Amino acid sequence: MKPVITFFDAFEADKNFFESHLREQFDLVFVDKGLSADTFDQAAKAQIIAMHVTSPTTAELMAKMPDLKHIACRSTGYDHVDLKYAADHDITVSSVPSYGDQTVAEFAVMLLLSVSRRLVPSVEATKAGKDVTPPDLTGHDLGGKTLGVIGTGKIGRKVIAMARGIGMNVVAFDPMPNNDAARDLGYTYVSLDELLGQADAITLHAPALPETEHILNKDTLAKVKSGVIVVNTARGTLIDTPALIDALHSGKVAGAGLDVLEGEEFLQVTPEYALLEANAITDTKYRQVLALDVLAKMPNVVMTNHNAYNSVEALDRIRQTTADNIVAWQSGHAQNLVKLPEKSS
Repeated sequence: MKPVITFFDAFEADKNFFESHLREQFDLVFVDKGLSADTFDQAAKAQIIAMHVTSPTTAELMAKMPDLKHIACRSTGYDHVDLKYAADHDITVSSVPSYGDQTVAEFAVMLLLSVSRRLVPSVEATKAGKDVTPPDLTGHDLGGKTLGVIGTGKIGRKVIAMARGIGMNVVAFDPMPNNDAARDLGYTYVSLDELLGQADAITLHAPALPETEHILNKDTLAKVKSGVIVVNTARGTLIDTPALIDALHSGKVAGAGLDVLEGEEFLQVTPEYALLEANAITDTKYRQVLALDVLAKMPNVVMTNHNAYNSVEALDRIRQTTADNIVAWQSGHAQNLVKLPEKSS
């Protein structure tokens, strides 16, 4: 009997690829929605599940999949998986270590350019046929400005190379500096406070860890140069959203380009609906819904819904590496495994 794999968030291109690469060895189940309390039953008999970061893989859901042995994350990040539960129940986890360095870096630079040159208001004004005076749409050159890069992994370094290509100076903060890259790409490592004080624009490329949660918050945003632009294509939890909103309102932050947001799973929830359901949800969830609504209405904010990874080339790499990970695991030679915490005694 062949092992069963359930793919969540599986679109037609995903189905075609995995059918052609895995059908002979596995029974495949495709679900067009993410893993949730409404869809977990599609994996009730699965030994393997595969999903994106938008599918929280909680202990509660995994407990309802008694045959589960392996989780194939179709992403580099794996903070959506309860790794402690997985370790305690001998469930291995694999990820796609590198697929979107160029893709996400290009998107980050696109957001930076869009905000600095007021692209969205310009497009909206043109479509509406408005007679807009030039000062309403006046932007800023990036050449000669200083970009602050928080996190200098593969994506961060790609962004640095692109920023240097358009004439920006670059300072970076990373607890594990790559001095060879700094020499080769022509940037300088500084402390976080120094970066905040020097940068005309800040872009985030750090992982979601306890020590990086709300690295941009009320206190750190108070230290930035007035008129700074903030870009985040990494993880929504890196920014304290209400603090960013306050800084945008005051003008301390001139604009923001955000592809990831704290509480982004609530983007389709209206504040009115959240208020109606106030007795059934936590205060934190309600505040996040309101914050998302406020950000979406701000003219100096460009928001996209976790789309930086989404290019034809990156999706091909995700599918291929995921298939390779699954086949390697089945053969007893697992690759790209996530380091799991120690089992509970």
